[in-house]
Amino acid sequence: MGTADLQQSIRQNLEIHGPMLGKELCERHGETSYLAMWQACYSDLTIQISHFSRYYLRYDITRDDYVRLSPSILRDFLSFTLFSLPVQRDAVIARQVGLSNHHREVSIVKIRIAQTLLVDILGWLPPTHVQKVCAFIAGDLAYFLGHDEPRKVKQTGDLVNGSDIDIIIVHEGLDDDAIRRIDDDMLTAKQFYLRSPMHRHEVDYICKPLSRMYDQFAYDDIHQKIASKIVYESLFLAGSLELYGRVRDEMEASGAQMKIENDFDSGLAQRKDAMQTLLKCDPNALTENIESLFYFSQERIEFT
Repeated sequence: MGTADLQQSIRQNLEIHGPMLGKELCERHGETSYLAMWQACYSDLTIQISHFSRYYLRYDITRDDYVRLSPSILRDFLSFTLFSLPVQRDAVIARQVGLSNHHREVSIVKIRIAQTLLVDILGWLPPTHVQKVCAFIAGDLAYFLGHDEPRKVKQTGDLVNGSDIDIIIVHEGLDDDAIRRIDDDMLTAKQFYLRSPMHRHEVDYICKPLSRMYDQFAYDDIHQKIASKIVYESLFLAGSLELYGRVRDEMEASGAQMKIENDFDSGLAQRKDAMQTLLKCDPNALTENIESLFYFSQERIEFT
């Protein structure tokens, strides 16, 4: 199907079914590649485009420039963009509100799971020790962009329900036994939520001393940048709010926060350039570099 015929088919679907997400349009054109669908939607000036995502910084270790914006262009197209005809404005607003609320509800459910397991895991600590540890959550959940699309975990092949739950635990002055118990309990919780048929959540976590967290605010290498960015986007979960506040204050005082915000501006400019490149390329002759502009390397297992 040529581009003009594909665009006509998309408009007909929108006229019949109302505003549609990118993934819904793709489902009705199963023989057409994601990129060809994206190009058709974005090059047709009669199709209205409504984004309802919030973009945040991401570092892709597989690319030399590292800086990306999340959601990826493909994820944004499939899950966070509505396409419609000019006469469907009211229907777009109504659908956008419903979808935004859905992503918020998914995020809240996953955040509550994280809070519950952290409260349980830290519950055995005496009050004086609770002041030495804080836990926070990051990733798309921190922006209330959580999704529940089934996906496979790359390392294990397990099928999980949507967004993973990224938990960071920072401690100051805890003894080795306490740190070991926290780590063991988190590993047990990780296996439970992954294997339980009622949950199927991927829980990722890291437990680190405050001194290491502060060192990472140097923002020099890719690992320090990722660690700093996680604090920047985080939401407090459990433990000491005072300690969490100190971590946030140090992030700002160190200059890491300003560097993150500058990187976001760079990522936004690169996003615009990537979209222009994708509009001009041949969707039937994709190179590895073009694919990397369209979606992240970690998403390959989902989109191929």
